[in-house]
Amino acid sequence: TKLFMYQFIQQQKMKSFIVTLIIGAVLVTGSVLYSHHLKTEADKLSEITDNIKESVKAEDYKSAENQTEKLNKSVSEFEKFFLATGDHLEIDNIKINLAELKSFIKHEMQSDAMSKIYVLEFLFEHLPHNTKVRIGNIL
Repeated sequence: TKLFMYQFIQQQKMKSFIVTLIIGAVLVTGSVLYSHHLKTEADKLSEITDNIKESVKAEDYKSAENQTEKLNKSVSEFEKFFLATGDHLEIDNIKINLAELKSFIKHEMQSDAMSKIYVLEFLFEHLPHNTKVRIGNIL
């Protein structure tokens, strides 16, 4: 019976080890996929911001307004995904700068709009580097 108990305990340890490996693999894979998606979304937001910049440089404020609305919708969609990271300050900074940008474009304030565009570009560029998945925000 001692041999049977020993074998039983060894089997349970092996099962626990295998389950731990599977959970670890799932977490690593999920983290890699999350990081890739975050980079893709940040690139998409940067591309829209580049379009706004070109419109503002050309003093085409109607096009800049349309692109800013597109960016605002994209940020709102992205925000739902982004909240899993827990750093709400990043998304708040983006939303504040976006609101200011909309006002500057509406009033055709080119230099102020350009400065907000550069801030947004900076925020989007650094978004993937400043963000980590936090288990507490997912559960």
